[in-house]
Amino acid sequence: MNTTTAGQMARRVFLWAMIVSFCLAAGAGILVLLGLSFDETGGQVLLTTVTVGLHSLAMLCCGAVFARPSRLVGIFGTAVCVLSMTWSIVIIWAEWSEWEPVQVLLSGITLAVAFSFVSLLLASTTHRDKLIQGLLWSAVVLVALGALLTLSLIWELWWESEAFGRFYGIVLILAVLTGVVAPLLSALRHRAAPDQAFQTTATETEPDASAAGAALSPEIAAALEDEARRQGVTVDQLVAPLLKSSR
Repeated sequence: MNTTTAGQMARRVFLWAMIVSFCLAAGAGILVLLGLSFDETGGQVLLTTVTVGLHSLAMLCCGAVFARPSRLVGIFGTAVCVLSMTWSIVIIWAEWSEWEPVQVLLSGITLAVAFSFVSLLLASTTHRDKLIQGLLWSAVVLVALGALLTLSLIWELWWESEAFGRFYGIVLILAVLTGVVAPLLSALRHRAAPDQAFQTTATETEPDASAAGAALSPEIAAALEDEARRQGVTVDQLVAPLLKSSR
């Protein structure tokens, strides 16, 4: 089984788990509004259902990069989500009152959110020139730094520092800013790049094509675009190693 097939199966499992969990949670909420009260066990079942649904959503986000070169980010993120979901269910049913287990839970949720955000960012940023790559890596570094700072807050390392609070807020703002701008700019560049690339290719190769009687078929062009989009590179970056090796 190749990576693409495994990623598709994993995303399908996450998607169905999320759908079933949210449907059950919605049904339980409707029953509560209609006057049916749940006992303690019913509340635990409802919390467990919501927990599974939310973590399935996070794993679905991590699965977006399973078929890409950055698949390790999605694999580690999925593992973190599974561990966080398992620990959440344990806390729901064990009814611990100590603060340390809750700190472990919040730490797992923080890492799950960070991996999910980075996975979506890597999956949505397909066209990558130097500017977009700079924004992309800046966003990844800022998200990682924000996760570390959040963990330090959870474990009560710098609660009373005003400078830390300001720095923490700036890091989160910049992480969100770069994380939003990078995929949007990538989408704009991706729309403009194919037209410019094919116009340049047609202009440069028109004499040769007329002389040799050969042209790039639409099927091959579409296949190159699909493969470049899957790998997160441009068509030029995809075929450049082949051209260098043939010289």
